[in-house]
Amino acid sequence: MLRKCYQAEVLKNRHTMAAKLAVLMPVTVVLLASVLTKNYVVIDCYNWWYVGILPACVALVTGIVDAKEKRQKNRNILSLPIDMKTIWDGKVVYGIRMLAVSLAVLGTITLFVWFLFRNLLHMEFPVEISASRQVAGAAVLLVTSLWQVPFCLFLQQIAGNGAAPLIHVAVYGCMACTVSLKPYFMLVPGGISARLMCCILGVLPNGLVARPGSDTYLPELVSIRAVPVGILSSLIWFFLLWQAGRWWFGKRVME
Repeated sequence: MLRKCYQAEVLKNRHTMAAKLAVLMPVTVVLLASVLTKNYVVIDCYNWWYVGILPACVALVTGIVDAKEKRQKNRNILSLPIDMKTIWDGKVVYGIRMLAVSLAVLGTITLFVWFLFRNLLHMEFPVEISASRQVAGAAVLLVTSLWQVPFCLFLQQIAGNGAAPLIHVAVYGCMACTVSLKPYFMLVPGGISARLMCCILGVLPNGLVARPGSDTYLPELVSIRAVPVGILSSLIWFFLLWQAGRWWFGKRVME
């Protein structure tokens, strides 16, 4: 049944902006970083993405996914012989798909630009981020960002399409720039991705290279021991938010 709900979401959103945003937003980030920052392109592609553009992308895409049902006050799904929790699951899985697409596009184009600048233009970078580290960074960002999908779907339901993206981007940006630097970063989901990028890509949340002398740099920020802790915590947050959302959605829709 989950498969059918997911396929229904794919068909429902085939001609919406959801899939387009998942491609256009990372492409825009890479193009801007390539033009504006030159040899900092890899650093800024990822830093701009996970600090501000990624939460905006997830919030906008989930808003589109949830818009049709909200306009009709869920009447179009109440008539279906399907548990409302499974409907929620289908929305979450589709949101994860769009999240994966956006990160695949970002990682692929960033790798291409890095290769072009490095091998054809012979540009020197302030820090050399290898292809394997870039791939690892994109993969970790995917895992540590999963929680945003059920959270944003829930936020859309209670705050609306206009306010939800603004709230999510503002709160997430604050957490990414502050909580990620704290020892308890794993307790707040918005601080995990930025902290792990310090370890994997060597980039601080403020966009500076993670090395002595950089503002906010601390030796513990680049400790690789944070990676398994952060990944596990993100998966736990994702599971909790998914389950809480499906329970709440099933209860609210049936009221």
